[in-house]
Amino acid sequence: MEKDKKITQWSERIHEFQSSGQTCKTWCQEHRIPVSIMNYWMRKLKTLDEQSDTDMIFAKMP
Repeated sequence: MEKDKKITQWSERIHEFQSSGQTCKTWCQEHRIPVSIMNYWMRKLKTLDEQSDTDMIFAKMP
């Protein structure tokens, strides 16, 4: 699977989980996803998001 597709898919899954109101364990059991994989992707996407925030910095020029 292409890297961008995987990131998009996991972003959608995490958003679905967070809006469900369920615990991570319960949501993962219902969707047959190992909790360890879910935790991995939550950390990975958070890191990618933080990196993208610091990648582009605009400075005001005089």
